[in-house]
Amino acid sequence: MNESTVVVKSYRDQIEGKLTTKLEDAMNRIGVLVQTEASKNIKENQAKSPWRKTGQVASSVISQTAIDGNKITAEIGIPQGETHKDSKTAVDKIGKWLELGTPNGRQPPYPWLFPAVESNRQNIINLLKG
Repeated sequence: MNESTVVVKSYRDQIEGKLTTKLEDAMNRIGVLVQTEASKNIKENQAKSPWRKTGQVASSVISQTAIDGNKITAEIGIPQGETHKDSKTAVDKIGKWLELGTPNGRQPPYPWLFPAVESNRQNIINLLKG
């Protein structure tokens, strides 16, 4: 190599790896933050709802981080498959009814998930800035 040669090295893989790891960690923390607040909302704020009595719906809220190619998401909610021990209704369906109200209008909405995100908006931003 002569004196007029410049060598440019790319550390893209290493940098992308560190960024991905930090973003995944932030999304995990966001998921847990929103999950905790959502469960609390079901337990405390929905006192009028008949579904909060056993605590099963609140304890069924989970969070998981999913990576799909370049996309990292925190998914928070109630998974399918569990049946409410008293009503024998799917717990995820009860969670939907709490959030949105029942389709027949007999039970009004008692939002728990959307307020969990909104009340933590600044915390979520701060975690992503990390």
